[in-house]
Amino acid sequence: MIFTNRKIYYIKKDFQARFILRFVVVATIWAAATVMLFAYLAERRLEEIRYSTHISVKTTSELLLPSTVGAHVVSLLIFAGILGYTIHSLWKRLSVPLFTIKKDISRIAAGDLASEVVLRESDEFQDLAVELNEMRNGIRDKIIRIKESQLGVSAAAAELSRSILREKPSTSHAASLQSAVERMKEDVNAFHY
Repeated sequence: MIFTNRKIYYIKKDFQARFILRFVVVATIWAAATVMLFAYLAERRLEEIRYSTHISVKTTSELLLPSTVGAHVVSLLIFAGILGYTIHSLWKRLSVPLFTIKKDISRIAAGDLASEVVLRESDEFQDLAVELNEMRNGIRDKIIRIKESQLGVSAAAAELSRSILREKPSTSHAASLQSAVERMKEDVNAFHY
């Protein structure tokens, strides 16, 4: 079994902590609001019954079920609105850096190895941007070495060609070309495909 050095990227812990704290606060407020709304509606219903003697109540659920359902529906709608707003703000905070990274990866895939992946200082995924820049730098360095090797091969081939035209081909020119080709092979083999 082969183990690779893989990095696992997480959203920064302070962002996670703020999100979890916000969720717990919203859930606590929702629970408290539900209980208070239910208590208010139940108290109103009981007051109506106390002052109205012509209402017949057979069971407690018949008396309190409408108030319970009403309180839960109202609090659920409020909670859904708050949760929707929280998810929207989270998505808004994460979508900009994700879009930027996606655009920069597309640019790198198209061959632009000169531009860096740049995120604003306050954006999430800073670690991922740093790793992408290191990858881009590594690829760029390998391609520069291949280009330099190609120039060496071209120069050695031109020198061999000139010596053949002068009808004085030498083994040193052929060895120089062979050496340049071997260096280029090594540089190309640095890519695993």
